[in-house]
Amino acid sequence: MRIGCNSLEGSSLKQHTDYNLGERVRFFRETRNLTQQALARLARVSQATVAQIESGKKDPSVATLCRLAEALDTHVATLFATSDVHVFDVKRLRRKYNSADKLTPQLYAALGKIVQYARDIKFF
Repeated sequence: MRIGCNSLEGSSLKQHTDYNLGERVRFFRETRNLTQQALARLARVSQATVAQIESGKKDPSVATLCRLAEALDTHVATLFATSDVHVFDVKRLRRKYNSADKLTPQLYAALGKIVQYARDIKFF
């Protein structure tokens, strides 16, 4: 499922973050214990492409971004979250914890604080 990929078409892919796209891809790859070769295989791109993206030598196409996000088991938006916009990896969170009762106490408390803050600022 490639939620959000169509919304990137035609948009500017400029970096407005503390970390560039390559650094974010590397971070997600390493937190998932993947080598560049393993990520490349999952995303159906070459290892050289992954290396060039991570080093900032290549700007990936929207299709490649979507395949990378899918291979990293995350939403494509997480690759572009700015320092003042936080995107939670809800897809993985939901798969790991299929009920609120299974959340760790720390995670439960943190999510509770986020929900309360969202209510306080009238986000919902």
